Order: sequence, then C-alpha cells, then structure tokens
Amino acid sequence: MRFLILLASAASLLTTAAADPYANFSRSCTGIDLVPDFFLGATCCHPGEDGSDVHSENELDLNLCIGLDQVSNQLKWEVYGKFSNYCTNCTLDTPEDGTEHQLTCSCRPLVGSRKYVQSTLNLDDGIANEWGTLRCEGGMASLPRGSRDD
Repeated sequence: MRFLILLASAASLLTTAAADPYANFSRSCTGIDLVPDFFLGATCCHPGEDGSDVHSENELDLNLCIGLDQVSNQLKWEVYGKFSNYCTNCTLDTPEDGTEHQLTCSCRPLVGSRKYVQSTLNLDDGIANEWGTLRCEGGMASLPRGSRDD
C-alpha cells in the first residue's frame, strides 16, 4: 500500500513539473549563448507578482556544474566539475525548434590517452529556470548578467 501511495505522489510531482512552463530552461529562456570563459548566458522568464512575465538576465558558470569523466572522457554533471581544465573549443548547438541545448567540447583527461575527444552534454538535462534564475544540478545558481568580475 505504501508503495502505491509513493508511486502516486511521484506521478503527481512529475505532472506538476511538466505543467510548469518555467521548468525547462530552453523553453522559458531566450538569447541563450555561450559566453567566453565557459559561462551560459540567457534571459529567463518568470511570473511576476501581478501575474505578468518578468525577464531576468543570467550568466551561469558551467564550471560549477559540469566535469569530465576521466575514464570515459565524457562531460558529466558534477558540482565544481571544472571541465574547462580538460576541455577546449566548446560550442553551443541548438536545434531549429530550440527545445534543448547541447554543449559540445574537445576534451582530454589527465590520465590515459592524451588525444582530444568530442564530448556532448544536453544542458536541459541538468539546468533549469527557477523563477528567472538559471540553476544547475547540484544547486549552483547564476549571477545577474554583467555582474561577474573579468
């Protein structure tokens, strides 16, 4: 009986998340781009106090969210992953429908092969728009665009 209640609760949460137009950052943010030094820039929409849409500009340091698996040489979600220590020539690929954003980089691990390998990570799998703030898996959040020191 507990299992059925737990299953029903999980299904309810998934339905609520799917209904939230702000949960998928690619669908609720515009101007999504890769800013030098491995930052993801975007203007994200969220509901205002009066019910109207409010737009917030963000810059999320992807080094706080993404690392490199040293065995498979693939990008992965990792708090303080600092993938820029291993990867270069990163691009942000967006399908025509704009439903998801893929980060593709040339990476090489510290051990094993010293050859660069292309690695791709779907950013929508680990980044969300939470009330106008980009947040990645592990809880790291973005800064307002233009507020970081260069």
